Amino acid sequence: MSRVLGSTSPTRRLRQLVQHFAPYSASAASPWFPTTRLDSASRRLLHRALSTSSPNRSAAQGTAAWTFTTSAAFHGKPTNRSRRSGPHHGDSADLLARPKSVQQGLAPDHPLCVWRDQHLAEGKAPKEIGAGHDWWFVEGIPSEDEPRGTRGVVLGVADGVGGWEDSGVDPSHFAQALMWFARERVRTASWSWPTDTGSRSGESLKELLDGAFKDVTNEEAIVAGSSTACLALLDAETGMFHAANLGDSGFFILRPHATDSLPPTPPASPVGDEKDATAPPPGPSTTYSVLHAQEPQVHFFNAPRQLSKIPAAELKRAGGEEGGNWLIDRPKDADTFSMQLEDGDVVMLFTDGYSDNVWPSGETDRLLELVRSRIGTTAAASPDSTMSRADADKELASSIAQTAVTFARMIAVRPDVYTPFAAESKRWQVKGMERGGKVDDVTVVVGVVRKEQ
Repeated sequence: MSRVLGSTSPTRRLRQLVQHFAPYSASAASPWFPTTRLDSASRRLLHRALSTSSPNRSAAQGTAAWTFTTSAAFHGKPTNRSRRSGPHHGDSADLLARPKSVQQGLAPDHPLCVWRDQHLAEGKAPKEIGAGHDWWFVEGIPSEDEPRGTRGVVLGVADGVGGWEDSGVDPSHFAQALMWFARERVRTASWSWPTDTGSRSGESLKELLDGAFKDVTNEEAIVAGSSTACLALLDAETGMFHAANLGDSGFFILRPHATDSLPPTPPASPVGDEKDATAPPPGPSTTYSVLHAQEPQVHFFNAPRQLSKIPAAELKRAGGEEGGNWLIDRPKDADTFSMQLEDGDVVMLFTDGYSDNVWPSGETDRLLELVRSRIGTTAAASPDSTMSRADADKELASSIAQTAVTFARMIAVRPDVYTPFAAESKRWQVKGMERGGKVDDVTVVVGVVRKEQ
């Protein structure tokens, strides 16, 4: 599925993006958004920002060092269901017509729970919502000389499949455990560093995902569940990007371009009196282009590829995995991707709560331009500002993640927009969803790339 907008001028698309941030007037406030005014919602901290700036510098001599400044933001969807959530998220749990009797959960003092609760406590999302069924991690890659992580960083996002709630299973536990075990394998170097090039360069991330999935399968406290998964590695020695993606979470890679060679902003359009003239907004000093937008993997509409753990009793009743009608995919089914990064690139990982509502080209790129312009304008307005590049990158990564989550949540409740989710429903000939967003949990992890000279 091609997730791009039709060809329009940068100025027009910038206007379109700004219009999305304006309050939407509706006859009745949406019950699925926590506030009734979208403009006030955009000012509130409706998400959590986790910012890291680990010195992911190569210790190797004679090679260029790359640093990555990362930030994450999230917000779960309201607990009551919405028409715009679409039909039941296609998953293994839809086919388990059993009473809500399956229970699971780790002990509160389990390291996974401590790690999770620490992140949630730092967030601004309502406690009862948190990250919803999404989860993520950011972990530096240790080297022999520096255990804190100087070889690079691994990012991950997972989206627990919500249909398991009907079987009495909390979908967030599977996603949290999958990300936890992947993080632990990175932290303890229990996986293989990429050595191949070309189409096989992402195989190590499949191995990492496979190991984490086996750990979840062997964890008795996680009785059942399903999740999508996206893992990405940013190599501090080479500046290479590697990724493995299973399902409809995914990633974008965007590259900045200076606008010195672009024509100047056109003059105001004469409309009546001079004071009524309307001029287009000034163009940003830097524009972004989408170099890569990862294609989602789906079985059918709203049914992504997913890693699944089926309750032992269900497997026994069906005579094994082959005897059931559930959806079961494997880490080996993940798509892989690799490319060389450049100074200033921005990497975005996300769950489908973002990609179902926001287009990559025409919206995500303009969003980055608006955020970067705002940061530049703020710095220019402060004569005493001595913001370093590192501080500016922290602000940029955090602002992109926060703004992306808020923007996706605003679009999710608007019935008047044409979204990737609406386009997908049209492709699958699903009636009644030709316009509007999709209410869902939203998680965005951002990495700003720098090459040290």
